[in-house]
Amino acid sequence: MKYRLDIQKTVLLGALFMLCSLTGSYAQFEGTIGIGVHAGYGAEIQRPGAGVHLHYYQTNNLRFAPSFTRYRAHKGEGMWIMDADVHYLLPVSYSASLYPLAGVHYSNWRYDAEKAGDPLGKDRTRHRLGTSLGIGFQDDIGYRLRANFELKYQYIKDYSQVVFTAGFGFWF
Repeated sequence: MKYRLDIQKTVLLGALFMLCSLTGSYAQFEGTIGIGVHAGYGAEIQRPGAGVHLHYYQTNNLRFAPSFTRYRAHKGEGMWIMDADVHYLLPVSYSASLYPLAGVHYSNWRYDAEKAGDPLGKDRTRHRLGTSLGIGFQDDIGYRLRANFELKYQYIKDYSQVVFTAGFGFWF
């Protein structure tokens, strides 16, 4: 019984030591900045969008990620959104990480009755604040070149939607 308990302690301590040493083997990103472009699809607006993003590493695992995305207008309805997300990076290999994300955003929804072919309709613009929750994956595919994929749910009054984006970025 005592022998079995000693083996369990040894295995547990070994696993903890390996886990602690894993984070030290990854590249140091603290204080670095990255910029990139992304494209995606919004389920509520039902159109593709494209934009730019910035990544600032507060620590090796905590990253602030503001972004701007404009969705293609269709039948008089268009939308753009500014996000301010926080990512917590969880390394899965030397070059790849998963990250949960959470953030806030401001969106502008615009309806142009003339472009929609609705002569009796009224133009309108809706401004909405909201929040986001999701998950992302990034892979360093080359020297200072990174690919990322995100799936998130944007909570927006009257316009909540699921958004998928894929992008490329460079970091300095």
